[in-house]
Amino acid sequence: MRRLRLARDLGLWDSVLLGIGFIVGSGIFLMPVLAAQTAGSWSLVAWFLAGIFTIITGLCFAELAVRIPKAGGLYAYAHEVLGEFWGFITGYAFWMSYWVTIAVETLALALYLSFFTTLTLGVRIAISIFIALMLTAINYRGVKLGGEAEDVFTIAKLIPLGILVIAGIAVLNPQSLSSGFQITQAVYGSQGILGAIFASFVLVLWAYQGVEIITVPEEEIKNARKTVPRAIIIAVVSVMLLYLLVSLVVLGSVRWQDYAGSETALADIGGKLIGKWGGLLLALGGLVSILGALNAVILASARISFAMARDGLFPSLFYHIHPMHYTPDRALLFHMALVCLLLFFIHDFISLASLVVLFTLIPWFFSCVAAFKLQRAKHEHSLFNSQWVPALAVLSTAALIAYLLMQYWLQTLVVLIVGIAYYLNKRSGNGIKALPTPMQ
Repeated sequence: MRRLRLARDLGLWDSVLLGIGFIVGSGIFLMPVLAAQTAGSWSLVAWFLAGIFTIITGLCFAELAVRIPKAGGLYAYAHEVLGEFWGFITGYAFWMSYWVTIAVETLALALYLSFFTTLTLGVRIAISIFIALMLTAINYRGVKLGGEAEDVFTIAKLIPLGILVIAGIAVLNPQSLSSGFQITQAVYGSQGILGAIFASFVLVLWAYQGVEIITVPEEEIKNARKTVPRAIIIAVVSVMLLYLLVSLVVLGSVRWQDYAGSETALADIGGKLIGKWGGLLLALGGLVSILGALNAVILASARISFAMARDGLFPSLFYHIHPMHYTPDRALLFHMALVCLLLFFIHDFISLASLVVLFTLIPWFFSCVAAFKLQRAKHEHSLFNSQWVPALAVLSTAALIAYLLMQYWLQTLVVLIVGIAYYLNKRSGNGIKALPTPMQ
């Protein structure tokens, strides 16, 4: 008999495209006009600041990836550095954020399908379930196949966005862009420009969620100590530049107010700038973008529960590797069942997106705390010697969590009570014990 291990089949560009594929989901196709409604042309500042915030936290994740090369991503880091309980809270919130993400992306998929034809709710759900089943089947067959699928999805979604940027820059109107800087003062009054920028910043954070996904399949990445940090930095910088360019086009190349009520605003703007085929191309790009994000989260979510089950914190059924495909097969199948169940209870896109941001910031916070703690100890592979990067990340994530808790404290409390009750019940039973490596 031999020990079964996850296959190391992902290289640098697989990891970069995995990160970009998850980050660039529905957000960039839905948020630019919503952000403009909140802060006018000042939303450009919000997109930039959200990118800087993501880079700072991403550097913490990269540092942790160098120190702790284990599958499970942020959960594995918190568990290793902060201990079992905080590791569980981190992993549990991390896991929850991915399921809400699937719900949001599925809802966005249904919204973009409406560009082509009117669909009843039942038909939308049926199509969404079929697509989720198809993506699960791809990832069930192997991480390499799942990674290759993500490469295709990512490249396919970037092409229409690139065409939109080129077409928009060609007709950019500086006067239209500058006039947008005056709107916020009239609309926000006492809140002023800073209040508008912050509100827009919180909104567009949804579009930056996902950088941590690169760390999740770390035991399946070639030369992970070098590959993961490079992939994180390349992915985030690339996405930030793309978002700024798309937002610039929305604010300066068309009258964005005309698209404020549209569910497929970016596709409609593409139709205005490029013609009918441009709208079709952007709508298809939106669908491919959402499919790519769904594929990425399906790939990663099973690895989180796999890692937590290995440490005895999740049910043991999640800790199983397929003897032929070397994938966490049972976790994938169980999660697919949850997805099908969730699809019947999804309604409000903005509320769900805000919950994703909140549930994501919780594991980000504990991971940044772990990075701050590790900086006290010297390490030959350390990315930076100063504690200011993790300290800034800890303070900023804490402030954002506090802001979002004012709106979603009840939902967060219920989720945490359920998770902590499960953890305490697990400890009071047979105890929490790590499981041995699966054998063939």
